Amino acid sequence: MGSIEITDKGTLELAHGFLRLRWSAGQTIGVDEAHCAAAAVDALGQGGSLPMLIHVEKVSFTREARKVFPTPGSVSRIALLGSSPVDYAIALFLLRVSPLPCPVAYFTSSRKAMTWLRRDMDLTAGG
Repeated sequence: MGSIEITDKGTLELAHGFLRLRWSAGQTIGVDEAHCAAAAVDALGQGGSLPMLIHVEKVSFTREARKVFPTPGSVSRIALLGSSPVDYAIALFLLRVSPLPCPVAYFTSSRKAMTWLRRDMDLTAGG
């Protein structure tokens, strides 16, 4: 288990086999924060491929930040968690910007997002 603060705009945690990136509501994420988050994923993942939940509620991303993703192989799947039509529109834009190295889905329910992420763990474990 571990935690890394991403500048003053968010936190990345590793717990129970999941990465959880919590961006603070109301923040605009720039390219520097995006690169810091990608580096933190690599640091906490230690070469593994882990499922990741990203809280995108009331968060916006600059054009440059939308092009930054974790190192291929560091994340097995990404669940984007939001709560509004605006969050959904941002998530759809993120999904269409460039091909992603793993499956990505948008959720408004934390429980459903975690269930979807666990499917990856069940498949990896042979379950």
